Amino acid sequence: MEALGKRKRGDDAGGGDAGCSSGGGDRLSALPDHLLHEVMSRMKARQMVQTCALSRRWRHLWPKVPCLDIDQRELKAGHEKFDDFVYFLLRKVSVARLDAFRLHANEGGYDPGLVATSNASAWIRRAIMASAQAPPARDQGLTSPGSWRLRRLHLSGLRLDGLFAEHVRSRCPYLEDLELRVCKCRFRAIASGSLESLALIGCAAGAGVGEEFSEISSPALKSLVVDHGSNDIASPFVVTAPALAHLFLVVTPYNFPGGVSLGEMPSLARASVHLKTRETLAKRAHLRSHLFKILRSVSNVTSLELNGFDVTVKAGEESTEFPEFSNLRTLELDQCGLGHDIHVSGHILRKSPNLEKLTFTLSKSCWQVPVGEPPSYPELKNMRALTLRNYDPDDDFQTLGSFLQSSPVLENLTLQCCKSSKDTRRKKGTSKMKSIDQNLMDARCENLKLTKIIYRDDDVGQLVEFLLRFSRNLPNNNIRLVKVD
Repeated sequence: MEALGKRKRGDDAGGGDAGCSSGGGDRLSALPDHLLHEVMSRMKARQMVQTCALSRRWRHLWPKVPCLDIDQRELKAGHEKFDDFVYFLLRKVSVARLDAFRLHANEGGYDPGLVATSNASAWIRRAIMASAQAPPARDQGLTSPGSWRLRRLHLSGLRLDGLFAEHVRSRCPYLEDLELRVCKCRFRAIASGSLESLALIGCAAGAGVGEEFSEISSPALKSLVVDHGSNDIASPFVVTAPALAHLFLVVTPYNFPGGVSLGEMPSLARASVHLKTRETLAKRAHLRSHLFKILRSVSNVTSLELNGFDVTVKAGEESTEFPEFSNLRTLELDQCGLGHDIHVSGHILRKSPNLEKLTFTLSKSCWQVPVGEPPSYPELKNMRALTLRNYDPDDDFQTLGSFLQSSPVLENLTLQCCKSSKDTRRKKGTSKMKSIDQNLMDARCENLKLTKIIYRDDDVGQLVEFLLRFSRNLPNNNIRLVKVD
């Protein structure tokens, strides 16, 4: 009798039927090829290739996977070993027939200076040239020589030239998702009729003639992310994407020295704009102008996030630079001043008549108004939810009071990461708190239903007492305390 658990040597020799017929055999191998390819597509390349050692059933499966993910970090090897591995893979797998291709050839992670060797960049050129010589895959909807059926392409740590950009434009008719991370872009433009999502993260533009990356053009593009990077061009970076719905933009003096020119984007619903090294940006007159142009370009959004816009508005700029944000419903401000008249954030509040939800991150680096001169806000007649982050009850109570006075229909108030003085008897803090009481007596927030206080310290007594003192103006308000570590 055969020992329990032992199987005959030939059980793995055939196709999936052998495993299926023996009630407890290799059920995974019994699955049809397309399901096994789906499983293998979720593996990194090295692990995927290793499946050929499982049995003869698996030996020829991996070269036909629809998705290939090559990551140098998985191999934990130097450039030479990695070069050999990728060369071997791309001889076996046709990139033209893949649905998704990801190649991470940068051991340095996010550092733009650590771009992979020239061999790594040649792989893409070799794959393009090889597909151009092969007959088109007519059974997959490709009728022109050299075309790829790729829908998703993610590249990291490569040097990409005009051949790559031209191939994306003319030979990738189904490409929907393109991500370039820490790549050297030696081409002028990314243009595609099918691209819906584009992310450029830490990329550097080429410096040669004709290599100045200065344009993105895609009529179908819905999501655009440009995060850091560097560029030497003096002219504006032009983005033409009329169907864009989501924009994430990190602006520094180094990635857009000539500014950004955004075309008409009537479908734009969400925008997130972050300024880095804002002191440098604010001092350069032409860059200030470009910042205001960005704001005008996103003025039709319903949701807007601004970070680092702690920029003051000079005399005369208000009437010429600030549009009406008539569609804006949700606004998030971080390191944008106090929303006072002299700040960009203050002007946006005044130009947003339909704002319903505001999240304001307070910062000690923000410009502070003197005691007795609290910031004044316009009547936010539609605002129903207010969140103040990094709220300090000893210093920010005037800001809170001004918001309560300006928000007659406010329903939900959240004070996050509240900081209470360790010395609750501090005379200076107590006198500050009392000085605002009389001014708040006129604040009527009858719709306020919930005030949530999220705090870290053991004592938020001053803040609760502060709210209770004018509770008659908040007849429907409930206070909820949430302590976090």
